[in-house]
Amino acid sequence: MMRHLPLFLLLCLALAPANAFGVAFEQHTSWQKEPWLETEKGVSLGKAVLEMGTGFRYLHSDTFFNSNGNLDTAPAQFDVTTWDLFWRFGFTENWTLWGNMPIVWSEQLDTSRAKSADGKLGDAETGIIYQFFRRNNPTLSMGASLRWKLPTGSEVVGKNNLNITGTGTTDVELAYIGRWQLWKYVSLGWSAGYNIRLPGPVQYILDRNTSITNAWLDLGDEIHAELDVIGGIEYVSVQLSARYTYRMASSLAIPEFRAETVRWTDPATGDEHSEEFLLFNGAQYKEWDTISPTGQHVSSAGYIFTITPKIIIRPVDWLDVVLFAQIHMAGKNSIYITNKDGNNPTIDNFMPMETLGTQMGIVIGEVGARTLVRW
Repeated sequence: MMRHLPLFLLLCLALAPANAFGVAFEQHTSWQKEPWLETEKGVSLGKAVLEMGTGFRYLHSDTFFNSNGNLDTAPAQFDVTTWDLFWRFGFTENWTLWGNMPIVWSEQLDTSRAKSADGKLGDAETGIIYQFFRRNNPTLSMGASLRWKLPTGSEVVGKNNLNITGTGTTDVELAYIGRWQLWKYVSLGWSAGYNIRLPGPVQYILDRNTSITNAWLDLGDEIHAELDVIGGIEYVSVQLSARYTYRMASSLAIPEFRAETVRWTDPATGDEHSEEFLLFNGAQYKEWDTISPTGQHVSSAGYIFTITPKIIIRPVDWLDVVLFAQIHMAGKNSIYITNKDGNNPTIDNFMPMETLGTQMGIVIGEVGARTLVRW
């Protein structure tokens, strides 16, 4: 029972807006209510509009983009299923709160040291959107968003029998977002932002030269740009998103030690003695290199370019059913951290942490579906 208590508490937190914000509900007016047409919507929900939903995502990962930008076979395969519980609440016309809590089932395959995580909490997220400009008929909406990724995922240091469910570190991202209705049934959306990735004690790192079991790792900040086109009628919409993310180099806090020799004289015999001790001299962040197929050390910085088609089915104005898939078009160094000796399959807790997938002529990443209810 105690093992499931944190999960129960977080579930209560995810569902809290239904009650905590209920007192803010008031009768919708025609200009406050969220439009039915997807192409007419802005970046923020209408006043007193609440959305809650759930969905599943699935990823089979066996491929990654190496340091030369070419597709390569990952040293281990993973099956990852994620159950999302999410909500959004427009508490004014221009301010929207949102949150997401993922529950993760992940299994590392084809290895003698198989690991799994069954129903573990992943990296929960919460955020706020401020719409600073909106014009209707046609809609032009612009705003700023703040996203906070909580360090609730698991990369527990040294626990080799537990599979990874997230980075287990904190992200803070600020982005500029917008939507522009080009025509009644066609709109354009965009997003550009900077994600600050705070360091934390993650990933059990092991290779033939180094063994670090309590490493502080900075996974590298990220810059993203995204553009999407939406077209549809009242009941069905199709959205196509293109996203480019550049990740800066990862760095590892490498401990430094200095040798200190202590000498003393035995007062009884007058003999001189000495002994050498290793003293901890702090830690310094240094860039964590990987090895390319040519055997050269290269930076762990990289990028990934992904296209995501999405279908939104809206039989009534308060219900959405969404289907989506990710297609990875190009990338480089798309694995956040690996051992410095190359793709050593014995590395512990090795997992493609970035959005990767299965090679089927093209690289298919996550696929999934979700249902959303709107009040």
